[in-house]
Amino acid sequence: MENIIKIKKLAKSRIQEFIDTKNKWYYWHKTYVDWIDDEWQEAKDEIKPNNSVYLEDELWDVFWDYMCLLNSLEQEWLISSQEKVFERCYKKFSERIWAVRQSIPWQDWIWKQVKEKQNLEKAKEHKEKHWN
Repeated sequence: MENIIKIKKLAKSRIQEFIDTKNKWYYWHKTYVDWIDDEWQEAKDEIKPNNSVYLEDELWDVFWDYMCLLNSLEQEWLISSQEKVFERCYKKFSERIWAVRQSIPWQDWIWKQVKEKQNLEKAKEHKEKHWN
C-alpha cells in the first residue's frame, strides 16, 4: 500500500507539471484514455507462461496511466476526487461479493437485488448532485 500512495503522489505531480508547463501533447483526460488502450493491449500480449517480469511491467503501465487519468479528471472537475472513485469501487464490489456469498448457485436474485439497489442509489445521488 505504501507504493500505491507514492504512485498517487507521483501521478498527481506529473499532471500538475503538464498543466504548469502547458505541454503540447497533453490533452487532459483524452491523453490517458488513449494510452490506457495502448498499454492494455501491450499487457495482454505479455500474458504467457514464464513472463512475469514483462507482464508486471506492462500492468504497471496500465495502472500508471489509470492513476494519471484520475488526476486529469479531478483537475478538470469531471470527478469529485480519486478517493471518491476508490470509495465507490469498494462499496460496489464489497456489497456484490457479499451478495454472491449469500446466494445459492441457482438463485442469483440476491446479486440482482443488490445491483438494482446500487443503481437506484447511484441515480438518486446523480440527481441530487447534478439536477438540484
